[in-house]
Amino acid sequence: MSYSNRLGSVRLVHVFPAEIPAAEARRADVVESRVARKVAPLFGLGADLPPFHRSWVCDYTALSLAEIGRGAPSPHRAERSRLEAELPRAHPGGGEGPGWAWSGRSVWSAQPGTLPGALTNATLNRYGPDTKAAAVLAGANRLLRDATAAVMAACRHLAESGCDAEVRLAGWAGLVLEVYRAQPALVVAAVQARQVQRSLSAHWGTQVDRAGVTEAGAPSEIHPSGGPADPDGELEESVARWRPTSFDLVDATLPALSLADDPAAGPGLVTVDALDDIASAWCQRLLGIGRPGRGVVWLDEDGGGSRRVHAMVRVGAVVAPFVAASLGGTSAGTRTSPPVLPVLPTDDALATAPRLQRRAHLLLAHVAVNYVRYRDELLRDWPELRAQSRELVSAAVARCAAVLDHDDPVALQLAAYAAYLEVWDPPRTRTLAADADGAAGRAAAVQRLVASQQRVVESWRSGRLDPGAAAYLLEIGIVALHDAARPPAGDSALVDVFSSARSAGEGPAPLAVRSWWSAILEARGLDPKADLAVLADSVSDAQMFHLHHYAAWLAASRRRADLRRALAIQQRVVPVRAEVARREPAGFEAKSAAVRSGHELAAEIATELALVTPERERGARTQVLEDAVGHARAVLADPSTSGLLRSTGPLPAILRTAGVVARALCVAASHGVRVTVEEGAAALVLLDAAIDAARSGGAGRGAAGDEPDGTRRDGAGRKSGETQPDATWQTTSSDWRAQLADIAATRPPRHG
Repeated sequence: MSYSNRLGSVRLVHVFPAEIPAAEARRADVVESRVARKVAPLFGLGADLPPFHRSWVCDYTALSLAEIGRGAPSPHRAERSRLEAELPRAHPGGGEGPGWAWSGRSVWSAQPGTLPGALTNATLNRYGPDTKAAAVLAGANRLLRDATAAVMAACRHLAESGCDAEVRLAGWAGLVLEVYRAQPALVVAAVQARQVQRSLSAHWGTQVDRAGVTEAGAPSEIHPSGGPADPDGELEESVARWRPTSFDLVDATLPALSLADDPAAGPGLVTVDALDDIASAWCQRLLGIGRPGRGVVWLDEDGGGSRRVHAMVRVGAVVAPFVAASLGGTSAGTRTSPPVLPVLPTDDALATAPRLQRRAHLLLAHVAVNYVRYRDELLRDWPELRAQSRELVSAAVARCAAVLDHDDPVALQLAAYAAYLEVWDPPRTRTLAADADGAAGRAAAVQRLVASQQRVVESWRSGRLDPGAAAYLLEIGIVALHDAARPPAGDSALVDVFSSARSAGEGPAPLAVRSWWSAILEARGLDPKADLAVLADSVSDAQMFHLHHYAAWLAASRRRADLRRALAIQQRVVPVRAEVARREPAGFEAKSAAVRSGHELAAEIATELALVTPERERGARTQVLEDAVGHARAVLADPSTSGLLRSTGPLPAILRTAGVVARALCVAASHGVRVTVEEGAAALVLLDAAIDAARSGGAGRGAAGDEPDGTRRDGAGRKSGETQPDATWQTTSSDWRAQLADIAATRPPRHG
């Protein structure tokens, strides 16, 4: 399923756009500039370049050298033959100049030399060892020269800032990822060309011991290392120019992190060879973006026929597994202190830097914070990271006001992310006091996030924010606002606060949320008017992975039609998320929790749907309840659920999970659907853990009764201001517990 989002002639602003060189260049750079101007339109850039004024999204592996030389794709051979026979050579019609014509989306010309500005074979044949790969790689390096310089400057600052090696590597990967998002097709083509060039340029024979032979070999036989003297470096410069093997965005910037051994600085974290392997590994991951769980990549076409590629990527989900694989596991268990976050340059230092470098320095705050927050185990072991990371983003927002325009894409992204954090974090702190000042602060934060959501939509519509960034920011904002619209189960003190906020209209209006979801779907290339439940089988797995929260929003209306649509979508989401978690070797809690939350939501929707299904449709209700039991069973079996049982998860998580599972099983059993003794017993254990957690206010880092922050407990064993279970949740959970005990055929022990 595809949907074309046409914004007319609006030019989207990306953080790190390619810079297309001028037609006129100094003699030394003229070939490189001309090649870059031919490469750009083939990979979604330069839609305004003459003579075609169109861009395409070509497959590097299917592209010919002749097509690179002309800067446009050619028709199939049979179509070329037909056109040559039918159209006059002197001035074929349909084009905007002599010598060429449109053939669908392809460009036909009577002779290669008749196309304006076409590169000759003599020019292209300077490149090698693979002419096509070398030309594409040289063109990409030229187009991304300014973006590469920005990433380089940020990496040097990271190396000097004293932050952790894993944060440095994550920062580098995140910035490269942002360059990718601005021009995915070009970056992918450059990575593919890099692989070809390196494969053909690797001289295997240099490491072979030649002690057993004495005579010189034939020209094509392997030879010892070494070559002609090159005191001035001219030969090396010529090879780098005409036989490139490095993708500068990756290969030139990674060493700036100071991770590898250095003759002057001494031993590093990895060897130089290992650093090259890390660069290649990240290139391979870039090729995988757009697969389920690794973002979404989609095509778009404007009114003039130009095509481009957009990407939505959640930085932490892509970067964290790469960092773990590169630096040896997640390392959280061996830490004695939290990771050190980057330090932003001063306003004065930023003010004198070029614009793209200012963006790179400030965007690092978002990248680093997103990486750390994806690492749930870090937040659990070092809860102070929440405040530290939030402060870093706030500082970056303040720097943006000083050194960037108010509508700069980095300023817009950071401001929206900061507004999201202000709403997302409070329910996840260990203490949720409901004093007047706290309630007012939360209400103000919600209002700021609502305003931020509107600004994100307006910025995307006007082209100041790319669709991938807009879709990501809108979705996390909706999730945070939904989370803030209901008090955490078991928090009696906050019930009145949240009820008052809803009555006062301090949250987003339902129509506003609907419009945000429409914008998200449209930005991601999906038709916002289509019924995704009906089209679920035709929606790509990558898109489906990110429809979890959309299904939750649909189900929130509690209307039967919406619940049925939501369940159909969520039934497709769950297996996709399960496959993503199974495929990723790095064992992050967030990956496993994503699977658990998928089953959890499906169980919740199915239970709600069963309750609104009339008695006359008993068969349909039974089927839905069997689905609910199946998903509840999957939640109980999920590895991340055992973490909740150990009271290492946040309080709202265990209360929600236990409540959804208990309710699903109890409703199913009450309608005659079979629930096994083992399922009832497992749900009972989970519910008991939730009740204990609610009464104690949730576990901290220390053992039971340990207070690492030194706060004095009151006479009831609670910290001052700590949450207490509200009466409604207590009563409901007691009812569930009694039913689960009957299912488990065990006598419930006295509780409390």
